[in-house]
Amino acid sequence: MRPAIRYLLIHVVIAASVLARPAVAVAEPKLEMHRAGVSADDGSGWHLAVSSKGSFSVRLPIPFNDFTTRDVQTGDTTHAVGGKSSEGIKFVAVELPPGSKPPPDLASIPKTLAANPANKVSDVGRRTSGDAEILSLTLNDGSKTMYMRCIDAKGTRYTLTIEFPNAYRDLVAANKDRFFESFKLKTNS
Repeated sequence: MRPAIRYLLIHVVIAASVLARPAVAVAEPKLEMHRAGVSADDGSGWHLAVSSKGSFSVRLPIPFNDFTTRDVQTGDTTHAVGGKSSEGIKFVAVELPPGSKPPPDLASIPKTLAANPANKVSDVGRRTSGDAEILSLTLNDGSKTMYMRCIDAKGTRYTLTIEFPNAYRDLVAANKDRFFESFKLKTNS
């Protein structure tokens, strides 16, 4: 696996592992937990998650954690918000600011994920919106599925994922577009 892809996947795994921990877990030295178990329901059942140190916000259908990780070897920083439902559905939004290594080229991500014979990559789409390049895809390994959207904007990579057991496909389908479309960059005011 190329180092840049491994870098991206490591951050997704870190985010997922933090989300799986209880809200009162003691943070590791490279993890800075800003807020845990946040319930910011806007009256619609959705929670506005504004990254404390990142430059984005997103809405999630479940309470969330807000944290930053730092790679002690490279000094690279990752900002994330996300949560895990009682059904095991994970909603995560991650910001990878420019660091010591550039993130992998968007075109290489589906190819790298599909290189694992256990993975089925589908629904791959690329588009441009303003100054941003956007990649969307679906990854299925047989027991679970992940919807992923990567956004490259002004040198920063944002990755939004929904990972879920296949038994909850219909429940996730009802929330997928709302989650992805709620992503916004913070404005300077």
